[in-house]
Amino acid sequence: MKSLKLLAIILSIILISGCAMMPTKPPADPSNPMKRIAILPIKNDTTDVEGPYFVREKLVKAFEDREYNVKPVEETDRLLRDRMGITLGGQLEMAKNEKLIEVLDVEGLVFGTLMDFGETTTGLYNVRRVRARFKLVNALTNETFWANGIGVKSEETAGKFLGTAIALAAGMKDKDAEVPWITIESQQSSKSVFEGLAAGFGKKLISKVTKTHLLRETNEMIRRIMINLPWGPGSVIVAAAPVKFQIPKVKMPPPASVGHMDYGKRDFSAVIVSNMVDKKGKDSFAFKMPIAKAGKKIRLEVDYSKMSKGGEMPPALSKMVTIHRGDKKITYSLYPGKKMYMVHNETDENYFEKPKVIKTKAGSETIDGHPTEKFKIKITYKNAMTQQGYIWNAKDLDGMTIKSEIEDETMKYTSQFKNIVLKKPSKNLFVIPDGFTEASGFMELMLDEK
Repeated sequence: MKSLKLLAIILSIILISGCAMMPTKPPADPSNPMKRIAILPIKNDTTDVEGPYFVREKLVKAFEDREYNVKPVEETDRLLRDRMGITLGGQLEMAKNEKLIEVLDVEGLVFGTLMDFGETTTGLYNVRRVRARFKLVNALTNETFWANGIGVKSEETAGKFLGTAIALAAGMKDKDAEVPWITIESQQSSKSVFEGLAAGFGKKLISKVTKTHLLRETNEMIRRIMINLPWGPGSVIVAAAPVKFQIPKVKMPPPASVGHMDYGKRDFSAVIVSNMVDKKGKDSFAFKMPIAKAGKKIRLEVDYSKMSKGGEMPPALSKMVTIHRGDKKITYSLYPGKKMYMVHNETDENYFEKPKVIKTKAGSETIDGHPTEKFKIKITYKNAMTQQGYIWNAKDLDGMTIKSEIEDETMKYTSQFKNIVLKKPSKNLFVIPDGFTEASGFMELMLDEK
């Protein structure tokens, strides 16, 4: 009996101590002049069209948790659209605060810029990063009441390529030195380049489908940004209803850009023989891709199961056919193993990036019997990544790029067209075969095992 009483006392002390140590939420500050605020559309300096919506949703919740009365986002967006013609954060730079205050009828305006929102997956160095800056403007004085910005990233490096990964990280372009980076996780992996690439690619696709893409990094960024925000005035008025966002439908990403290659004006079919080698010479991957072109239509086939050192890929990804319909500005990704396909509308997203390419004549050579002009090129993508190398354009094929050797800081890529047939391919190659159904999302491809 004494033991039971002693145990009860100990448990009581633990519970009381635990309650005493639990952090209490500071009270609202009625003197805060920001009685009602509007969180404006976020300016997007990234290439991710979903990022600003996702971050804005988290920001609304964070302001409400700190006792601010946030004007419903749907109402804010409707007023901006109907009365000022504003639908994007980038358009706010042209608007005057006085007009915004008049239209929205609030005491505070929250402006924001999303600077980074994405992943870099190379196998050697996989990094997830989110960075933004925000400010709350006092509508009564037109002065900045609060401002803060920070970047959060988590990274994974292949252990044997740690030096290369560090060099990559150090070489990242800093868009704004006043908005610093904080690394919340840094892991070393023993995976090979391909395993790291496949794992990073798979995680990204699944996180997008489940709407958890960069969730951890976004939440941590918002938490750190809000640390120095003064507490709001409290529930002086009825709190806004929970905000619901209509996130754009997630679709399967397209193949990497081949914007440095010229397919010429002729119709043809061929096989692209490619090889990818890491610059340390540790791993290499060889694969063949049948290609067909008819006018503005292009078909490209990839079979990962036949890729040397390819390893095992999920069944839904082992074979993929991409049909680019330039005449309709639509691209289809077909998965023959599932008899399913996904649709990419190029008017909505930058599915086929056209990078900046600078060419310099470097001589003339004959490749597989084709007289060519050799060019030295430098490729610059929207995310500031650069590649350099050489391309060979065939004079007798209207300048078609029949060979390319491109490299960046970690990898070297070689591609060459073989078995070129100058004949219009069958029109059946550019349509979705009978029996295929459209997948609602990438997760359906992964889970719909039969």
